[in-house]
Amino acid sequence: MNSSLKYFKSIGYVIGFCLIIYLIDPFMQGYILSWLLVVFIFFKKNFLSKNLDSGFVLISIFSITYALFYSFDPYGGQQFIYNYAFVPPGFYLLGKYLVNEHSTHKNLLILLIMIGFLFSFSAMVSVLLVFLDGGFSSINRNLPMFWNGSVVSATLMGGFFMLNMCLPGVLLIRQLKLSLRFNIFCGIIFFLSLICVIRLGSRTQLAISVITLLMSIIYALKNQSIKRNIPMLFMLVVLCGIIASQVSFDKNADWMSVYASRMEDSKNVASAGGRSERWEKAIENIFSKPMGWNKDEFGFAHNLWLDVAMVGGVMPMIFLIFFSIKSFFQVKRTIRLNSRQISFNALVLAYALSFFLVFFVEPIMIGYFRLFSVFCIFIGVLTAYNSKFSTIPISSKK
Repeated sequence: MNSSLKYFKSIGYVIGFCLIIYLIDPFMQGYILSWLLVVFIFFKKNFLSKNLDSGFVLISIFSITYALFYSFDPYGGQQFIYNYAFVPPGFYLLGKYLVNEHSTHKNLLILLIMIGFLFSFSAMVSVLLVFLDGGFSSINRNLPMFWNGSVVSATLMGGFFMLNMCLPGVLLIRQLKLSLRFNIFCGIIFFLSLICVIRLGSRTQLAISVITLLMSIIYALKNQSIKRNIPMLFMLVVLCGIIASQVSFDKNADWMSVYASRMEDSKNVASAGGRSERWEKAIENIFSKPMGWNKDEFGFAHNLWLDVAMVGGVMPMIFLIFFSIKSFFQVKRTIRLNSRQISFNALVLAYALSFFLVFFVEPIMIGYFRLFSVFCIFIGVLTAYNSKFSTIPISSKK
């Protein structure tokens, strides 16, 4: 506990406070806090001189070129020109800043979990307030944000729970000795997030939970001893038995009401919510309209890279692809760096999978930009982690 407190104090009260408020976004003006965080990081000259790397160059070129093209038609607001230009590289550096001499695997795991919780906090309270009033019976998926009453689409609201849906794998593995209170806290976060996701009728978030859980279990089975695997598998079997015996999967059940109404549209399900047709049109436009095209042509492509091409053309899309590939290899390097840190590696694997799964099916830069900024923090943390722990002998890694 003392080690964790010392680590979080080392981040600094100002940067820590601004990051917390940015993630919660109580005033629905998160871009102001993001600018402050970028300014604080850019003014740390000693840190800056040691942490400018190829990842920073790639994300900077992407951000600046995308912002320039967006400035020709800033339909989301003028403030996004500065957001797109400076926040991704700034938050990439912020992620690197969060890894320091007090960082341990346990502290970084707690940090990543808390980022996910704080990112979901406003959406969680908003959905739970509606749930307490009407339960699962209502099929209205677009709900108001409790801060100001503005209605948020179910797709966008569900995205806030993405990282929380990765927690079951970490809770099952139990390799790091986290306190009982923190494990209970994580369990409550997941349970409340699951209620919210079901209330929103988000198939994407349920899929993320199942896929990341399976991948975490497979990873643990390959890297843990049989002595650790048996209790984990026993707990999993017991949980599956409880769910199978106590939960009704009938389409007429209250909790299935939103999903049942969505499943009635078989065409919507078969085409991934109409996304496959949009992807096909967007790929055609990349070759016929390499400088981008008007979103009114067929709406968003619902894919990070294709929607970047829509707004900014081929150039920013290429640099984003390069950054995405580099991010993939950072994740791979993190997982391979110390195979004994199973809990931390499983969380990194689950987070990375969830980010890329959502990137493939949502616009991200338009509407989901805060999610992309959290991804930049995540990749910054992994980059600094890889640099820090690759220089420490395996026997001394904690």
